[in-house]
Amino acid sequence: MGVPFPDRRTGLLAVGMGLAAVLSAVPVSPASAADIALVDYQLIFDRFEGTADAQRTLDRELKEWDARAKEMREEIERLESEKESQKLMLSEERLREKEEEVRNLKNEYQEFAESIWGVNGQAAKRNAELTAPIAEKILNVVARIGEEKNVDIIFDASTGGVVWAKDDVNLTQLVLDDLSLGLREEGAPAEGDPESPPESGSTAEGGSSE
Repeated sequence: MGVPFPDRRTGLLAVGMGLAAVLSAVPVSPASAADIALVDYQLIFDRFEGTADAQRTLDRELKEWDARAKEMREEIERLESEKESQKLMLSEERLREKEEEVRNLKNEYQEFAESIWGVNGQAAKRNAELTAPIAEKILNVVARIGEEKNVDIIFDASTGGVVWAKDDVNLTQLVLDDLSLGLREEGAPAEGDPESPPESGSTAEGGSSE
């Protein structure tokens, strides 16, 4: 079936994750061990109709979050303006209440903004949710075409990273197995090495020395 290598780039849909555009085999010499092909990962992602649909969905949700943030900012500005205009007429207690009200709303606004546009906010999560099925669909097509074209490895023309490879080209497990074997051999005594000398105070037969 081959081994897909998912794209590890992140970012909003407007930036794009990328997959690939045109699958074209690259000529290789007869002595080459593998047949190589290229895809323009980013171009495929950008031109795929499903990407445009996902972008419209994300844009709509971002617009709703922007509208909510704008409402909160306007409410903060209204309360601050009201507090300043009534400052001379308010008692100290009432002024403190107004200031506390503004402070609480500012904190609420900061928490809302962080929950939406923060590193792990809703915008990033929705982007991941919307792009994951697109990436999977494109990778599946790349893998199928790779099998049909009898290609061994497919690279991303933009980044040089591997997008897909046949099972027998992916040597990851072989390298891990070889490393594990090497560690086991290093831990065993080498053939022909003398046995470790007996501990001090003991004879070779295990008796105590006098």
